[in-house]
Amino acid sequence: MEKKTALITGGNGIIGRNMVRYLEATGNWKILVTSQSPLGYEGNFEYLQMDLTQAAAVETNQDKLGQVTHIFFGAYVEKQTLAEQTTVNTQLLQNLVSEMEKISPVLKHVTLIQGGKAYGAHLGKYKTPAKETDHRHFPPNFYYSQEDFLRQRSAGKSWGWTALRPDIVIGLAIGNPMNLATIIAVYATLCKELGIPMRFPGPDMAYEVLVNVTDAQLLSKGMEYVATHDAAKGEVFNFTNGDIFRWKELWEKFGRYFGVEVDVPMTFSLTAYMADKKQLWDEINQKYKLQGISLDRLVQWPFGEFIFNNIYDAILDVNKLRRIGFHEMHLDSYGSFERAFNELKSHKIIPA
Repeated sequence: MEKKTALITGGNGIIGRNMVRYLEATGNWKILVTSQSPLGYEGNFEYLQMDLTQAAAVETNQDKLGQVTHIFFGAYVEKQTLAEQTTVNTQLLQNLVSEMEKISPVLKHVTLIQGGKAYGAHLGKYKTPAKETDHRHFPPNFYYSQEDFLRQRSAGKSWGWTALRPDIVIGLAIGNPMNLATIIAVYATLCKELGIPMRFPGPDMAYEVLVNVTDAQLLSKGMEYVATHDAAKGEVFNFTNGDIFRWKELWEKFGRYFGVEVDVPMTFSLTAYMADKKQLWDEINQKYKLQGISLDRLVQWPFGEFIFNNIYDAILDVNKLRRIGFHEMHLDSYGSFERAFNELKSHKIIPA
C-alpha cells in the first residue's frame, strides 16, 4: 500500500506533537512537520522551517511539499485584539492552502482544528450540550473565518476539508503553556513541596459544573479518521472523550496521585500567587534532578485560572461523529490526566 503524505502544522503544540507520534506509530504515513519554532523532539519525520505568515513559505519548500495528500492544520499565532487574531490566523491557513493547491496535485484533504471558542466558551455561558448546528456568536472569531475560507476555496475542487472541535486537550506538550494537565501537575507539585493542601482554586460553583476534555491521543485517531472518510468531508464535528465530569469528582483523585492533601475549594488568583514561585520551581528542578524547564515556559496560569473559574456547564455533544462511524469516544477522562501526569514524570518535568 502506497503511503499517504501528511503535513502537520503547529508541530510543537499539544495537538501537533501527539499527531506526529500517532501517525508514526501507524506506519502508514510519510510525515512532514512544521512549526513557528524549532521542534523540541525527534522522530521518523522531516521537519520544514516555514513561516506561514509569509505567502512565499510554501513555494520555497515546494520540492518537499509537492506530494502532500493530507494537511492537519494546528498552527496558531496569538495577538492582542480579536481582529488581529482573526486576520493573522486566517492568513496562515490561506497562505498554506492557496499555495498547496498549486504545487500538490495529489492534495485530498485539510483537517482544521477548532474548539469550544466556536460556541463562545471564551465569553462565558453558552448553550449546552453544544451542537454543531448551534448559531455562531457575534464576530470576529478566527474559527469562523478559517472555516468560511475552506468552504469557499474547496467548492468544486478535488480536495475536501473537515473541522474538529475538541475541548480542553489533555496530553504531553513541552513548552506549550496552555496545557491543563501540566498546570494541575505543577500546581500539585508546588503544594506538596510547600506542605499545603491542593485546593481547587476557583469558586464552589466552578467545582460543581459539568466539564468534558479531549485526550490528545484519541484526538489524533479522530483526525486521521475524518481525513480518510468521505462522510466527514465538508462537515464540522465536536470531539471529546465522550464522558462528562465535575471537577470535585477528579480533584480528590489528583490529590491521591500526587500524594498531596486536598481541602475545600478556595478562590484565589493563580496568576497572582504564582508570580513569586519561579525560584521555588528552580529549586524543585535541582532537588529532583528534573529537566530544568522554566515555570513560565511550562504553564500559563491565566489559562488555568479561566478554566477553574468557569461557573457554567461546558460540554459538547459528540454524537454527530459517532453517527458516521467513529466510535472511539468512550474514555474515562481521569485516565487521560493520569497518562499525561505519567508522561510528565517520565520526561523528568515533574518529580516521579
